[in-house]
Amino acid sequence: MRDDLDNIRAERETPYRTVASHPNQHAGLWKQIAIGIVVGHLSLGLIGAVVWMVAAQLLIGKRSINRTYF
Repeated sequence: MRDDLDNIRAERETPYRTVASHPNQHAGLWKQIAIGIVVGHLSLGLIGAVVWMVAAQLLIGKRSINRTYF
């Protein structure tokens, strides 16, 4: 089997870019953080509202049961 060494090149075909030449790697990070905060707040608020509704139903249910017996 013969090696084809004619296509090997020492230079790069595209210019080398350093990390500093990128404009900003974290450009959209603040949007993701803001969306995470908003979605987290809304989901916790919804869970809290459901818990309060269940607790209110249990308290109202117990009071109505106590009134019927007394």
